[in-house]
Amino acid sequence: MDKAMKRVSDRLRRNRNHPGCRQEKGVVAIIVALSLVVLVGFAGLALDLGKLYVAKSELQNSADACALAAARELNGANTNQLVLAEAAGMTAGMRHDVLFQDEMIALGVDDSVTFSQTLNGVYQAKAAIGPAEAVLMQYARCTVQRTGIANWFIQVLNLLPGVTIGNQAVAATAVATRTPSQVTSCAIPVGICSSAITPATPRGTWLQSVIGPGKSGGGNGNLTGNFMWVDYTPPGGGASELGGILTGPGVCNLPALGTEVGEAGVMSSLGAHWNSRFGIYQGSVKQGESVPDYTGRAYTDAAGSWPSKFNAFADFRSKRAVYAPYQGDTTTGLRTNGTVINSATLQARGGDRRLATAAVLDCSGFTGGSTVAPVQSWACILMLHPINTNAGGTGTGATRMYLEYLGRSDDEGSPCASSGVPGGPAAGGPLVPVLVR
Repeated sequence: MDKAMKRVSDRLRRNRNHPGCRQEKGVVAIIVALSLVVLVGFAGLALDLGKLYVAKSELQNSADACALAAARELNGANTNQLVLAEAAGMTAGMRHDVLFQDEMIALGVDDSVTFSQTLNGVYQAKAAIGPAEAVLMQYARCTVQRTGIANWFIQVLNLLPGVTIGNQAVAATAVATRTPSQVTSCAIPVGICSSAITPATPRGTWLQSVIGPGKSGGGNGNLTGNFMWVDYTPPGGGASELGGILTGPGVCNLPALGTEVGEAGVMSSLGAHWNSRFGIYQGSVKQGESVPDYTGRAYTDAAGSWPSKFNAFADFRSKRAVYAPYQGDTTTGLRTNGTVINSATLQARGGDRRLATAAVLDCSGFTGGSTVAPVQSWACILMLHPINTNAGGTGTGATRMYLEYLGRSDDEGSPCASSGVPGGPAAGGPLVPVLVR
């Protein structure tokens, strides 16, 4: 028995020392090592894909902001609009960060923001688009990317034969245009009588109002005729409220269609507030407290200005592109008596301030002693010229003034740029930027 057990023990000892057994142990070690590599690789894959997903979301936020900011400038109101749109888009896009908000996003000039006339058209950089086509662009596309994103763990798979995994790249794209909004955009405190504009009224038509005594007494500053001052929150407010609206962004909580708004009456002090949008400052309205338009060029019926009294908007767009200042009272026939800022200041501080939304009213509601009338729709208008801010003077600005009618604010291609909440198919508010892709 002892001999038999000894033989079995010797046999087992010989088998353990057999070369084949040692080879099997080596194979198992290799398999275990490779399995660990694969397991670590798959774990790293999950983590690294999560990192890329976060980067993608951050880049998409940047692209969305870029496209919305760029689209807002595509209103055809400036032959230089693609320069403004690209600058606005890049500024908005680069306010975002990537890689867990740790690195600033960089956008390249002439390739990050591109433009097209249609959603599915050819998108081109601004440098490739001529001046005549520039004002026709309606869609802005922003492309944001981050290259050279290092992996955390997945590169361990490079230990496997034939596997090469390098740094990663992520990109995001967004396209935006302008569509009608809910009525939450900003307007100036001016109401246009619906009797003065019909569906057949062409864009470029000048609407006339008279500056003179109002129902409540004398004074030089009330408007009567085709348009007038209105208070969107009657009965309170007065000249101080309307002046703040003109020097500020406007009335941004607009009443719904059908709401009755008030007639402001005599507002002789509003001339200085109105004129600040032309880069002309006087009295209590100080430079630096009210943003001017990109151009102060004025249009009146004077022989040296725009006697045809139609479609000054075409010239206005070109003057915006070169930041032309107010050309002076001698040319316009006005007596503004204010400090006029120069072209460099308009370029540095200017904005979209003379293309404005105004209420369209049923002015028959003002008859019979009533001081309110219902809002029927919203119109896009061009503020043509300053108002005389002192007694005296004749002609435009002293006894009468004009606005240029540029269609309803929700018309396709309306030049009035605004901000607000996008509406549905039946929305009737001014055009606002909205993502479409």
